[in-house]
Amino acid sequence: MSSSLIIPLMLAAMAVFMFVSVRNQKKRAAAAADMQSSVGPGSRVQLQSGLFGTVVEASDGEVVQIEIAPGVVTEWNRLAIRETVSDSSTDDALDESAADDFHVPDSLEGLDSGGSTTGGSTSGKPNLDKSSGDESGDDKPEEK
Repeated sequence: MSSSLIIPLMLAAMAVFMFVSVRNQKKRAAAAADMQSSVGPGSRVQLQSGLFGTVVEASDGEVVQIEIAPGVVTEWNRLAIRETVSDSSTDDALDESAADDFHVPDSLEGLDSGGSTTGGSTSGKPNLDKSSGDESGDDKPEEK
């Protein structure tokens, strides 16, 4: 008796799983279509290929003109738009506050030599002092 119930229960479980799966897929497709139809000039987008750009012209048709570099405008199918992104997430330049904290020394004099002031190389910084080696420029230790 119990073996006759296994097959119908398995079929019912598969049907529920397929129903939920198709329903979620339809929701994602509707959201993507809504997003693709709502992009307008000035929107920053990421394409399916991973390319970022700014929408220049978006007519009601299938073609969207996207500026991928200053002065470089290309035509793309509207379906190629993956998502709209904010300008701050794709900004490759350093943040102004982080750029103010960053200091590049003019010479090696400002770098820690590993043994003069810290008392050893425990700071984790590499020893950039080349004067302690031999004159040939080899970094190999001398054999005795």
